[in-house]
Amino acid sequence: MRALFILLTGLFLGSATAAPGKHAIATAHPLATQAGAQMLKAGGNAFDAAVAISAALAVVEPTGSGFGGGGFWLLHRASDGEEIFLDGREMAPAASSADMYLDEKGKAIASLSRDGALAAGIPGQAAALVLLSRKYGRLPLSRSLAPAIAYARQGFVCDEKLAGAFAAHWSRMNDEAREVFALAGKPPRSGGRIVQLDLAQSLERLAEKGFAGFYEGPTAERLVNAVRGAGGIWTRQDLRNYRALERAPVEIFFRTLRIVTAPPPSAGGITMAQVFGQLEALDWRDDDSAHSVHLQTEAMRRAYRDRARWLGDADFVRVPMKRLTSTSYSRNLARNIDPDKATPSAELPPAAAFVEGRDTTHFSVMDAQGNRVAAPLSINLPFGSA
Repeated sequence: MRALFILLTGLFLGSATAAPGKHAIATAHPLATQAGAQMLKAGGNAFDAAVAISAALAVVEPTGSGFGGGGFWLLHRASDGEEIFLDGREMAPAASSADMYLDEKGKAIASLSRDGALAAGIPGQAAALVLLSRKYGRLPLSRSLAPAIAYARQGFVCDEKLAGAFAAHWSRMNDEAREVFALAGKPPRSGGRIVQLDLAQSLERLAEKGFAGFYEGPTAERLVNAVRGAGGIWTRQDLRNYRALERAPVEIFFRTLRIVTAPPPSAGGITMAQVFGQLEALDWRDDDSAHSVHLQTEAMRRAYRDRARWLGDADFVRVPMKRLTSTSYSRNLARNIDPDKATPSAELPPAAAFVEGRDTTHFSVMDAQGNRVAAPLSINLPFGSA
């Protein structure tokens, strides 16, 4: 539990008074880390490195992210201390409806929202990387995408973890998805080289033409035709209409620490605000004792209860952010924590079962000047909608 808490708090970004003088990169794949380091060596900043890392992960970690999905990029710019939350989350196509995943009796057909073309949202990652590069980077987009293009065109070696994921999810994939990855007609095994020529071409069009290279032209046409041919509802206009957004981050305090974190549609920032607010109200100390772990766990239970009840996309539903992140609200949550025993789950509704996924990827990068990025990227499930 303590290791988890250190991991969570270690992802937050706050102000710094001096440049670190060295860079740091943490990603889920060595080739993505290498791509980011190449940008810094070439004179780029953390934002250029973030573009390169995001694109590289889309090629070499298809279980966790990709240009068919989206992500959030939390930025800190050292020159003026500005902090920005870049929202590149997928959007529902315009033809979506509230009952599109229901049967004739009004009962949800869960597989329709997970597997197949009807489950696919309009991708946001490409637009976010164009914005990130153009507004905050130093290098041309084509330079930042070069490592990912090379990984897709020349191939990369499948590791044991990815081979296991292919074996586990091969049956979910349709014929076209299998054709993209298959080696000798079978799921890739550890040590096999995966080449993705179509992806390389799509990345090259993005590198050459920016937004129009993905959301218009040949890439857009092929995307829409394939989705609609498989029963989906995308249109060319859906792609043209997509925009990555800049939002104000959530700023919270824990004792003397200032924490800058994610606003909706991410759920993490408000959830963490509640956790820290309760722990401060409880005068919590991380001393590795059972009591310390107990208080932390109870605070997280209440925050995740509210996460399930209140949090969503604030562009479409009301999220009472000020109330949920207020000191008085956190103190009220903490007031009914019994210091000696766990609160029964029945007293913390809603109690719907929820299993957190293991497939969203995350990276962090900081350059020598102190610019930094923390980013979760996702396609929802392993290999997205397959």
